[in-house]
Amino acid sequence: MAAKPSTVERQATRKAETTRQEILTAAAHLFSEKGYSDCNLRELAERVGMKAGSFYYHFKSKEEILDELLVGAIALVSEAVERAVRDQGSDAPYLDRLVAAMRAHITPYIEWRDDSAAALMRVWEHTPPAMRHRKLEKRREYAQIWYDLIEEGIDRGVIRPGMNLRILVPFLLGSMSRVQEWFSPKHMTIDEVCDHVIRLLLEGALAPGYRL
Repeated sequence: MAAKPSTVERQATRKAETTRQEILTAAAHLFSEKGYSDCNLRELAERVGMKAGSFYYHFKSKEEILDELLVGAIALVSEAVERAVRDQGSDAPYLDRLVAAMRAHITPYIEWRDDSAAALMRVWEHTPPAMRHRKLEKRREYAQIWYDLIEEGIDRGVIRPGMNLRILVPFLLGSMSRVQEWFSPKHMTIDEVCDHVIRLLLEGALAPGYRL
């Protein structure tokens, strides 16, 4: 039977995890501010107050950092959307579940717009094409949640029949993800933004007789 980690070992592990998260947070901001290609590990190490040698203990390359950030960015929104739909319950009206999913996608982009999570989600725009390609499978998995949800709406007669999902789903996701670029807390609340954006995006897709 393996020996349990000592108190010192547990503290060291927690410290390493904290430092690793600090590096990821700093990298998310730096990549978002300057673009991935224009950043280097020395600059990143300086931002978190570390020497290069210590930095390499946590990450071996800039690519490794970006890889973890991309996985985290997709997971943040994916988990929020799945949780929102699940919390509605399987017996909830379809439109309630769809609107909950849309709110869950929109909210992180504006609720966290000034912290590391928002910066993390913007990293994708600065990602080299080759690395984007390697992460496409994760994005497809997330998009599949929406394809399934919209297809259910068509089957139930809530979404207009004949809608091209290959147009509708990317349009919905792209429009919702861009909210952070124009959102201003001085002029609107998060709830107001969600209400207006969801109404604008769905009105043309709902079948006759269905309204929000």
